Amino acid sequence: MISTDESNSNTTLEKSVFEGAPFQCKLSFYKCDQNLDASAPRTLVNNRTNLHKGDLFVISLTGEQKLVMQVDEERTDPSVKPEIRIDESIKTTFSVNSFATTYFTVEKVVAKEKFALYLVELQVKEQYLSRGDMWRFTRKLSNTTVYLKKSLEIFGMRTTVYGLWVDAAPYRVSSGYITKDTKIVFRSLSACCTIFLQMSKEMWDFDHHGDTYYEKAVDGFLFDLFTRWKVK
Repeated sequence: MISTDESNSNTTLEKSVFEGAPFQCKLSFYKCDQNLDASAPRTLVNNRTNLHKGDLFVISLTGEQKLVMQVDEERTDPSVKPEIRIDESIKTTFSVNSFATTYFTVEKVVAKEKFALYLVELQVKEQYLSRGDMWRFTRKLSNTTVYLKKSLEIFGMRTTVYGLWVDAAPYRVSSGYITKDTKIVFRSLSACCTIFLQMSKEMWDFDHHGDTYYEKAVDGFLFDLFTRWKVK
């Protein structure tokens, strides 16, 4: 049973994280150009919301599924109702049923550090990134929000968000806020590993079990190595 003091403390904590009361907002999806720079506006709000450029907010999508976003641009809209426009890829990633409802609960965040990410894992494919490129990429991502499977392009370098972690339970999350202390790891899907085997006459000799060293290399060492890589 939760005591009154505990309930009041939780309410106070909730108020310290968010500003004002939650409000219903129309959510529109549009096809965003994937070649846009990370600093280009992707999340747009109209002037009927209490959100402004740079503000963080949380959208309650489905049940317990929540998405942390940041306002990239505020636009004047003749509409009398608050509206937020976000990338269409989010609908697929988070299985949002926009046909059932177009209005979602939104909360404005004041304590950004509560949604800070501890670790961000980015996937790189078919391109080479030097340490300098990674450093510039990391600096550009500071003070921005990311979500799973989000495509990023900075200075012509393309990556995809693969994993997001925080330093407390539930540890792995689907979205969050990148700070200057967030660790960013780059994983290459195009990395190659070359294994050289010297084919000498000893490779055809038999060991005390009756197997040739060639068979032990191919069916033993290499098989165990590839199996271990698949497991990890």
